[in-house]
Amino acid sequence: MDNSAGLSTYEWSTPRPAAYTLAAGGLILLVAAILTASDPVGLVLMGFAAVLLLAFAGYALWIRPRLAVSTVDPQPTITFRTLGGTHTYPRDRIDRIRLIDFRRIGRRTGQLEFDVLRDDAPSMSSSDGLREDTRLVVFSRWDLGADLGDVVDALRQAGFVVEDQRR
Repeated sequence: MDNSAGLSTYEWSTPRPAAYTLAAGGLILLVAAILTASDPVGLVLMGFAAVLLLAFAGYALWIRPRLAVSTVDPQPTITFRTLGGTHTYPRDRIDRIRLIDFRRIGRRTGQLEFDVLRDDAPSMSSSDGLREDTRLVVFSRWDLGADLGDVVDALRQAGFVVEDQRR
């Protein structure tokens, strides 16, 4: 978590050492693919895996911060950074924030979900149920580089309501 003293802005993103490790793994696979050039299938498979690892490392290093919360303005805002650009939402454009966990491959995995209103959606809904004019943004511990409970605490401190649905 990168936080400057005195400011009411919190930022989270994938840890740089993890991204550098991905890049190193991609380079190692690329060198191994070149060294095994006599095996065309191995060359293609290892080369493809190397490109994927390098692309994933580049993504983790380029899309920073993934999530930012700011209370500098009178109304707190949440900013998401994706490949499509940076999207900022004030508190009244966020329909729901929830922390969930579920079993995946034999262990519990947490996710932080944001339901944000699309640009053309009205702020108020006539129904009490889930809205259909929202966009779902999901983050895991890998995306934010921090414990999701700590992120939820910072969101609550900034004035956001977060549903904790962990078991």
